[in-house]
Amino acid sequence: MRLAAVGDNIMDCYVEADRMFPGGNCVNVAVHAARAGARSSYVGAAGRDERGERLAAALLAEDVDISRLRRLAGPTGYATVVNVAGERTFGPFDRGVAPFRLDERDLEFIAGHELAHSSYSAALEEQLPAVAERVPLSFDFDAHTGDDYAAALIPYVTYAFFSASHLSEAQTADLLRWACAKGARAALATRGAGGARLFDGHELLVEPAVPVDVVDTLGAGDTFIAHALAGLSAGLGGREILRRAVTRAAEVCTSLGAFGHPSPLTPDLAPVTPLSAEETT
Repeated sequence: MRLAAVGDNIMDCYVEADRMFPGGNCVNVAVHAARAGARSSYVGAAGRDERGERLAAALLAEDVDISRLRRLAGPTGYATVVNVAGERTFGPFDRGVAPFRLDERDLEFIAGHELAHSSYSAALEEQLPAVAERVPLSFDFDAHTGDDYAAALIPYVTYAFFSASHLSEAQTADLLRWACAKGARAALATRGAGGARLFDGHELLVEPAVPVDVVDTLGAGDTFIAHALAGLSAGLGGREILRRAVTRAAEVCTSLGAFGHPSPLTPDLAPVTPLSAEETT
C-alpha cells in the first residue's frame, strides 16, 4: 500500500511527565501505516522550531516520506494532554502553522499513491473533492456520526471511520449502513472498550476490545485506522482486518504518546498548566 496522510500534526505535551510526543491524526496514521508495511507519506505543515524538528525527525525515523512537509515561519502546534485514569483529555492547545492549503504539487504528489487519508481536524474539507478525484479517500469523522458535517463529505469518502462510543449498538450499525448507502466502500467504527465494527455494504462484523493495562488511550483510534487500511488494501477478510486493527490499537494504550519518540518539553511550554479533570468535562 502507498498511503498519503494529508493534514494535521501536533506535539502532545504531558506536562506532569515533562515530556512531549509527536502526534496528530494524520501523522499517527502515516506512522502506524508504515509500521504495518505501507509505503507511507505525510503532507502537512510544521514550524521552523524545535517542536517542528522533533516532529520531522520522528517521521523520518519511522520511514515516512516527508518531502511534502512544509516548514513555515511560526510555531509548531501543541496540545496539553491530561491523563485521567488512563483516559486522555486535552487542556490548552494551539494548532500553530498546521492549517494549510494543498497546492497543485501536493495534489500531484498525492496522486502517486494508492490511497489518501485525512481527518476532521485537518481543516481541508473544501479540498477533499480534489483529493478524491485523484485517489480513493479515507476519512476520520471522529464523533461526527451522521450529522450535517458527515453528510456533506461522505460522498467523497471510500473508507469512512467513526468514533461511536456515544452511540448505542443499534445506532452504530445504522451509522455504518448509512455511510455505505451514501457511497463508502467500507465503514468502520470504534467503541472504546466496546471494541470495533465494520460494514462492507453486505455484512456487519463485530470485534471485541483486547484487554490491556491501559496507560494512555491517545492514538489508539488512529492506530486502528492505519492497520484497518493496511488490511483493506491487502484484501484481507473483514474479521482478520478487525482483529489486527483492534489488537494494534490496544497495544498503543500501554504507553504514553501515539507512537513513542518522547522528548523534554520545550521551555516555552514548561509553565503550561493542564486543566483539571473537572474543567475538561
